[in-house]
Amino acid sequence: MGKTRVADYIADFISGQGVKDVFMMSGGGSIFLDDGLACNKDLNAVCVRNEAAAPMMAKAVAMLTKNIGVVYVTSGPGGANAVSGLSDAWVDSVPVMVISGQVPRAYTSYNVKDRRIRNFGIQEMNIIDLVKSITKYAEVVNDPETIRYHLEKAVHLARSGRPGPVWLDIPLDVQAAVIDTSSLEGYEKDEGAYCNTPVQIEEIIALLKKAKAPLLIGGQGIKIAGAVEEFKELVELLDVPVIFSRMGQDILPFSHKNNFGHGGMKGQRFTRMITRESDLVISIGSRLSVPFLGENLDAFSKDAKIVMVDIDEAELNKPTIKIDIQCQADAKMFIRELIRRLKAEKLPDTGGWLKECRELKEKYPLILPEMKKDPIDLYYFCSRLDAASGGSNIFVSDAGSSYYVMGQALRFEKGQREITSGAFASMGLAIPLAIGCSFADKDAQVLAVTGDGSFELNIQELKTMSYYKCNVKLFVINNGGYVSIRNTQDRVCEGRYIGSDQGSCDDVLNFKKVADAFDLPYSLMDKSGSIDEDLKKIMSKSGPILIEVVCDNKQKIIEPIKPKEAA
Repeated sequence: MGKTRVADYIADFISGQGVKDVFMMSGGGSIFLDDGLACNKDLNAVCVRNEAAAPMMAKAVAMLTKNIGVVYVTSGPGGANAVSGLSDAWVDSVPVMVISGQVPRAYTSYNVKDRRIRNFGIQEMNIIDLVKSITKYAEVVNDPETIRYHLEKAVHLARSGRPGPVWLDIPLDVQAAVIDTSSLEGYEKDEGAYCNTPVQIEEIIALLKKAKAPLLIGGQGIKIAGAVEEFKELVELLDVPVIFSRMGQDILPFSHKNNFGHGGMKGQRFTRMITRESDLVISIGSRLSVPFLGENLDAFSKDAKIVMVDIDEAELNKPTIKIDIQCQADAKMFIRELIRRLKAEKLPDTGGWLKECRELKEKYPLILPEMKKDPIDLYYFCSRLDAASGGSNIFVSDAGSSYYVMGQALRFEKGQREITSGAFASMGLAIPLAIGCSFADKDAQVLAVTGDGSFELNIQELKTMSYYKCNVKLFVINNGGYVSIRNTQDRVCEGRYIGSDQGSCDDVLNFKKVADAFDLPYSLMDKSGSIDEDLKKIMSKSGPILIEVVCDNKQKIIEPIKPKEAA
């Protein structure tokens, strides 16, 4: 390349990673970075309305493309705004790279090295110390000649092992500096750091030979490792029940003979009965979170043997349940080795156990005939949305009721994908996630479901959606506020509502006016009998649409039946 500005080198590097879209909001502290982006013909700058939404959009891109998602923000408040979106990428293990502008090196509080200085230059703050706890790599690039090293290291760490976000802070005088690219030193990757060979295969096979009711748990780690096809082969080979974590459930269609849906505190009606009866649980790529295990951590029998396969040692050792076999390994490497060994073994017939699980699945369906009613039941609506969808659709759900109901009602029969805020179930992410999905897959139609409460948290990005003509169908559930919070307040606060009840029509947004304000087409769905016809019309159109869905304001969320409650 010869001599070039650091800002241009960064843009070229990003393009060289196969990235197409950069989510950004211009600012004085990132002026040269932004110009480098503008000068790069291979990169598309997607201008957001709030920096907080940019990492959320980049997260969706990273999850769908299996590549890094990239964000540009300015100094001070620009970087601070991006932290909320960054935190969601952190807890959901998504490789997002944030590149922030910074004031000139002489005026950065980071370089003064006196942590008592809160603010030094114009719109300046020490963003790196702020984000270090929620990134895999966070550094200030003080020496222009080290830019290649920092970029290569950041991208490698973002993608390796358990993926996660990274952050590089680039002062203005570094952005504008001219460097000789032929003399830049790169980063030497430590490939062995994440290539742990599974060593407990023999022990696991021994447990399988003794088990009468074995169970597989599948999580997002399977998708991160690129091991979906290997996992499907393992399921066929073992022929045992499979229950998925919230972010792993689009791996298999719900109708698959071994698939028993999404587990946890808000799983299918029958899943808890299955998890409690299992005598051997093999969890692959799921961190066995508290929402999955339950508030009392009692999802599994105390007598069950638990095998947990995870690339992150910290997850294996967290203080929840006793793990009998901790296998720190890449999911693909583990599954391949287990399959190889199992082909030489004869396991006991557990067909009776699988039959019992199928009988529970048939006995306790999620969607019942009486759900077709007015006001619209959210479960019925989501089931019809699922039925109307196809392989070109990507589902996006928001927090609260939409998060829980979508997690339970979607069946993924035609290869659909779902993108959501898994660990946090953060309010307001549906709109930016949907926008990110539309950029990641230009041929997809995104079906996003948000609540009337969550909708307001990133309402400004409706303009981003309309400006870029994103093919997003945004369904806003109008149920008078935060139904899931009201349900909790009913349960533990004797029905005292605070901040969750929009009691009068004046308190609820006029969604048609909102759509008009942001140049979006608007549609209303308020009758259960016409849902299928309405969806057909809506989904036949290209481009963004805001659809208000009037739902029951007393919607209850289904919870798994406890074994003693089963009839």
